[in-house]
Amino acid sequence: MYALILFIMMQKTRVIIGPTASGKSAISLEYARKHSADIISADAFQVYQEFNIGTGKLSPDEMQGIPHHLIDHIHPETAYSVQMFLDDVARIQSSHEPPFIICGGSAMYLKALLYGYTPLKRLPPNERPSGSPKSLWERLHQIDPDLANKTPYQNKVRVQRYLELYMIYNQPPSELFSSQPFDQSTYQVIGLSIEKEVLKERINERVNTMIKKGLVDEVNYLMKKYDINFPAFHAIGYKEIVQYFQNKFDKDTMIDTIKKHTFQYAKRQMTWFRTFDHVEWLSQ
Repeated sequence: MYALILFIMMQKTRVIIGPTASGKSAISLEYARKHSADIISADAFQVYQEFNIGTGKLSPDEMQGIPHHLIDHIHPETAYSVQMFLDDVARIQSSHEPPFIICGGSAMYLKALLYGYTPLKRLPPNERPSGSPKSLWERLHQIDPDLANKTPYQNKVRVQRYLELYMIYNQPPSELFSSQPFDQSTYQVIGLSIEKEVLKERINERVNTMIKKGLVDEVNYLMKKYDINFPAFHAIGYKEIVQYFQNKFDKDTMIDTIKKHTFQYAKRQMTWFRTFDHVEWLSQ
């Protein structure tokens, strides 16, 4: 089946979407090997340098010599945005000859790429909403419950941005996200669908592997080097281990919490991706 799909995709920019641990990287590598394609990452946290194990970056050996873009791309203190992602993709595609496959699970980046994005205004920093992550999320839930349910309260930066948009435009932020007709001549989108129990098992195995590879030591090193308020620390796995080092729970609870948060995130990813049009879904 994969061979047939890869043949169909040959003349277009390939986009592989799906929840974390669904097998996106394996399919992307298969295509890239067969068709000499570069891979562009659409991952909101693999873009950061030095945040490796918890973001699930492939090792150099696992990349098999295939060029990967937008991995280890920016410093951990830099906030990466949808517009930056779109600009980077356009720059990469205009400066390279090979075909591309875009692979990732950041639904907002991919939705903007495939269906359009309109830059929105910002308030001065001192006028932006403030408060605890939970209180900010509850405010968002009051004005835009569907968007709030897709957004973890721990992602304070994103929740603040949505509230900021409400303050500026006085309408639910989800209504501000523009869309355009999907360009079927440019993109071929393959979505990976997986049963929840199978996905949960894969996530649990993946987290266990990350811990064995030294994720706790990686976070300990990064905490000593960088401010834990940097955007990169918002990634699942990192924020829980930071809390572990702050004695907020023991190691076993920390591991269970990472698994729980990862599975919750995967379900939110699928909620977003199911709103995408013109997707060929594959059961994993």
